[in-house]
Amino acid sequence: MEDQNARSISKVLACMDPWLCLGYTEDGLFRYLIRSDPALNRYAVVLSEETAGVVCVRYPWLRGPYIELLAVFPPHQGKAIGREIVAWMKDECCGVSNNIWTTASSINVPALSFYKKNGFTEIAQLPDLVASGFSEILLQKKCR
Repeated sequence: MEDQNARSISKVLACMDPWLCLGYTEDGLFRYLIRSDPALNRYAVVLSEETAGVVCVRYPWLRGPYIELLAVFPPHQGKAIGREIVAWMKDECCGVSNNIWTTASSINVPALSFYKKNGFTEIAQLPDLVASGFSEILLQKKCR
């Protein structure tokens, strides 16, 4: 991901929940998007030359890829972009691994609903992982 894309993406993310509610800053998100990490693949989601979202995938992770961050920006939500990203992940990864993993904050009801509609199952609650008083929900999608 280029610095210019990372800067514009971090600016949008910092104004969206759950990142806004959990206290993430634009600068912190920018550093996350550009830092050196060979196991983390970062992709800007671009539609008609406009950035519509972002997906960051960690691999390998517990016998499968881990969707570390997935966001579709508000003007593009409700257009099946997230569903297409999950389908792409399944096509790319399920021949070599048995699972796709992700987490979503317990306060992020739309994300939890999205993942469950797309075949993910709740595996565990991880209290106070990201922020005190909040739980992260570990979700798994089996590749079968």
